[in-house]
Amino acid sequence: MSAECVCPRCGQDWVRRYRFKADGTPLLLCTECDSLWWPDETVGIAQAHFLDDVVAARLGVAGNPWSDRVWADVIEPAPDSQR
Repeated sequence: MSAECVCPRCGQDWVRRYRFKADGTPLLLCTECDSLWWPDETVGIAQAHFLDDVVAARLGVAGNPWSDRVWADVIEPAPDSQR
């Protein structure tokens, strides 16, 4: 994705580049509705993942992954050089 686009699920915010802090894995995220796409996916409603589900799976936790952590513990905006 070379430019930000409006989130196709909620239409309320931009889809922006983030990365997982642990290993730098990139992702595209709408911070309004927590929709997530991998960089090689089309940013569309049918392809959207839910941030909570992805984070829980990556951390190996069941249910809510935010009970003892916040977003800043897990993800961060990708540096401009990765845009």
